[in-house]
Amino acid sequence: MSIFIRIWFFFGLIILLGLWFISYTFNQQVKPNVRQVVEDTLAENANIIAMLVAEDVYDNRVNTPQFDEKIQKALHRKLNAKIWQFNKKEINQQIYITNSQGIVIYDSQGMATRQDYSQWNDVYLTLRGKYGVRSTRNYDAQGNDLGSINSTMFIAAPIYYPINQKQKLIGVVSIGKPNISVQPYIQRAENQLIRQAAWITLLSLFLASLVAYWLKHSIDRVRKYAQALAPVNQTPHFRSAKELNLVTQAVENMREKLEDRAYVEHYVNTLTHELKSPLTAIQASAELLKEDLPLQDQQQFAAHIHEQSHRLRSLIDRMLLLTRLEKSKHQIEIQSFNVSELIQQILDQHASQIQAKKIQCLLDLEPNCMIHADRFWMQQTIANLLDNALDFSADTAKILIQLHRSHHLQNKQHIELNLFNEGEWIPDYALPQVFDTYFSLPRPMSQQRSSGIGLSIVKQVIEQHHGRIQIQNIHVNAISILQPHQQGVLVKIQLP
Repeated sequence: MSIFIRIWFFFGLIILLGLWFISYTFNQQVKPNVRQVVEDTLAENANIIAMLVAEDVYDNRVNTPQFDEKIQKALHRKLNAKIWQFNKKEINQQIYITNSQGIVIYDSQGMATRQDYSQWNDVYLTLRGKYGVRSTRNYDAQGNDLGSINSTMFIAAPIYYPINQKQKLIGVVSIGKPNISVQPYIQRAENQLIRQAAWITLLSLFLASLVAYWLKHSIDRVRKYAQALAPVNQTPHFRSAKELNLVTQAVENMREKLEDRAYVEHYVNTLTHELKSPLTAIQASAELLKEDLPLQDQQQFAAHIHEQSHRLRSLIDRMLLLTRLEKSKHQIEIQSFNVSELIQQILDQHASQIQAKKIQCLLDLEPNCMIHADRFWMQQTIANLLDNALDFSADTAKILIQLHRSHHLQNKQHIELNLFNEGEWIPDYALPQVFDTYFSLPRPMSQQRSSGIGLSIVKQVIEQHHGRIQIQNIHVNAISILQPHQQGVLVKIQLP
C-alpha cells in the first residue's frame, strides 16, 4: 500500500472517530442540557402557579367550573412565536394539583382527579420539603411504550398558605411538559451538526489528500535524487519540511562520498589506461637507445621520446583541468571582459602552429564584444576548439572564426561564436559522441588520437555558462565569405 493511501486512510479514520466522539458527546451532553433548561423553566413556572392558586386551593375552589375555565383558557391560548425557525402555535403543558395528602384535586386533562399521587416522585418529594421531579413514559392505546422521546417531565412546587400567621403546606402543584415538544430544537441542532460535519469531513479529506500527495511527491523527489547519480542533479529543497531537508542533506552527503569514490576509481583507471601507451613507447625507445645505433636512429628515437613525453604532459594537464572543472561546478567566477580581444590573444599564442601548417585564418569579429563569464574557462574553451581545428585541418586549409551579438526571444542579447575548419567531415557515427569524455578520432596526418578530454571540457564550460554548443558537417558555400565547393566542420556556440 502506497504512503499516499496510508496517510489518507488514517487521516480519514481519525476524522470519522472524531465525528463519532462528537455525536456521542452530543447525545450524552447536549440533549440532557436541553432538558435541563426545560426543567429550569418548568420549576420557575410551577412556583409561580403555586403562589397564584394558593388561595383557590385553601378555599376549595379548584373543583369549580370557573377555575377550570381559567386554567383551560391559559393552557389553550394561541401563540405566534418564531423560535429558532420554528413557529410555536400553542402551549404544550399540563397541570394537576394535589392536596396535602397527595390526592389529586384538579387535573387539567380531567383524567386523574381524586387519584392518589402521593407515591409519585414529584408529589412525594415535595410533600417532604424536597425538590420534586419525575419523568414518566407515555403509552399508546394498546399499552405499548412510546419511548423516552414521548415521555413527559413533571416538576412540582409546594403550595403554602398563611394560617395563624404561619405558612402551612396545603398542597402541591405539578406542571408537565412532553419531551417531544423540545425534540424539533434538538433535531435541528443534530441536522446542523451533521451538515457541518459532512462539510468538515470532505474538506479534511481533501486537505489530507493534498498533504499526502505533497509528502508522496517530496519523498519521490528524494528517491529520484538518490537514484540519479548524475553530477548535474540539483539537491531538492522543501519549504516548511525540516525533516525532509535533513533526509535530503544526508542523501547528498552520502552521494558526494559515493561520487568521490567512483570518480577517483574512474579517474585512476582512465589515467592508467591513457598513460600506458606513451609510457610503453618511451620505454621501448629508451631501451633501443642503449644499443650502439647510428646517429640518425638515435635522433629518431630521441624525437619519439620527446613526442610521447609531450603527449603525457598534455594528457596530465587536461586531466587536471577536467578534474578542476568537475569539482568546481556552480563556482565559476563571473566577470566582464572583451571576447574579441581574448580571441586575438589565443590566436597570437597559436601563431607558430598556424604558420607551420600555412593555415589561412579568416576573422569576422565584432569589435568590443563584451560578455559576463569566467575568463579562464572561456580561454580554455576557445583554445581547445582552435587546437582541434588545427589538428583536423590539412596544410594550407582555411579556418574561419566569427563573433557577433544577436537578439532572441524576450529581447535578450546573446553572443554567437562560430569556428569553421576546412577539412574532412566527422563520420556520422561519431557526431553524437564527439563531446563524450575520452572519445577521440585519429588525426588525418599522423593517425594518432588525442586524450578525448578537450571537447568534453568545452561542453561542460558552455553548459555551466547556460549556453549551447553544437557541431556539424557543412559545405563551404553555406558561409558566404569562403569559396564554394569545399567542405568542413562548424562549431556553433551561443552564450547569454
